[in-house]
Amino acid sequence: MAAEGKRIHVKGVRVSDDGRCVAYEIDYGNRVGSYFSGEPFQVQYDRNVGEVPASVLFIPLLSNLCPVAWVTGADVYVEELDRAFYHSLQKVRDAFSVLYPKLHFKGRLNVGRLVHNRSPQQHLGRNALFFSGGVDSLAACLRKTAERPYLITVWGADIGIGQPHVWEQVKENHSVFGEAFGMENLFLKSNLRTFIHEARMADEFGRITRGWWPGIQHGIGMIGLSAPLGYLLGFRHLFLASSLPPKLAQTVPYGSHATVDNQIRFADTSVRSEGEELSRQDKMTVIADYIRESGTGLQIRVCWANNEYGNCCRCEKCARTAAGLQAEGIDPRLCGFPEAERLIEFTRQNLPSWLAQNRIWVEYWDEIRRRSLSNRDRIRSEDRPFLEWLQSIDPYSHKQKRSARDVFLDLLPHALYIWLKKTVENYRTC
Repeated sequence: MAAEGKRIHVKGVRVSDDGRCVAYEIDYGNRVGSYFSGEPFQVQYDRNVGEVPASVLFIPLLSNLCPVAWVTGADVYVEELDRAFYHSLQKVRDAFSVLYPKLHFKGRLNVGRLVHNRSPQQHLGRNALFFSGGVDSLAACLRKTAERPYLITVWGADIGIGQPHVWEQVKENHSVFGEAFGMENLFLKSNLRTFIHEARMADEFGRITRGWWPGIQHGIGMIGLSAPLGYLLGFRHLFLASSLPPKLAQTVPYGSHATVDNQIRFADTSVRSEGEELSRQDKMTVIADYIRESGTGLQIRVCWANNEYGNCCRCEKCARTAAGLQAEGIDPRLCGFPEAERLIEFTRQNLPSWLAQNRIWVEYWDEIRRRSLSNRDRIRSEDRPFLEWLQSIDPYSHKQKRSARDVFLDLLPHALYIWLKKTVENYRTC
């Protein structure tokens, strides 16, 4: 049992008068409070969740709170919780322990009362899918059109709370998309990222997780936000589009990982990773096939570097997505990349440095290169010179070798690494 300074007490949950905003009262021990920003955790829904039981309403908070407690060795106390979620959370912790063996997931969750919940709409058996409009979720959606799942978009995940102008455009475009495919949108807003001191978490644990949000939080954190809606609307399955290609998913730890996501349950809902057998280029093929069959373009929103809505056409991810479309014989301008021609020269100049930076990017660009070779007959004439240049490159030859220093640091136990890091920082400030 953790000392009092390492205990987190969830004191209660409050629902606004209109039933759409849920907020929580939390008491942090003095040894763990610095891992949080001090903001009260909140979730705002686009429908009334006032009749959802407290044992389900606690799930959005605990999905984001417990991983922090686990790695900092804090114990969490809550008065009641959905039984299925409680048991799945233990499996999630075990799955993270396998993904990150250098981290010690020690914190415990203490629940006063476990509740077996059944959705009042359980007979409907509707499914839901997280939808960002990017390659992963768009391909997942196109593969699920016959099921017509609810489409869930979260403001506060990749779109910052301070970007209301971007959010309004995303919301409008997703509404139009959902209407065209006969799918109902569900829009959520939460400070799931800013209520945590993300910079401190990344500083202390990012050596292993490559950042707190991508390495730990974003899968389970967003899934938890949807629990009140799952109870209210009777989700049978909640789908989260897979992110990593199959080969990398076996070796690269990631926050949204099938071994983690597929463990999660609440009320009558189970979570499933969608498309984990597909590479990113396979997903591009799904999108390209739809464009060819329908004769219409599809807006793909992949860019995180742009402060405005849409794709900046000045970053690696934009360049990679446009090249993936070209390898499928699709004009990137049909999919939200108006500066496709400029991206070609941009890629020629920067691809070697990109490949040296990130092993995941090496895999993605090699998928595009191989697809451009196997799909020669469909490639547009204006794209052939660029893709022939790409075919001449071996992405793996640019992969940067790790320095002896980095290899040595990787071998250090995490506790020793943190001690050395703090010692060096203190020395520099003296």
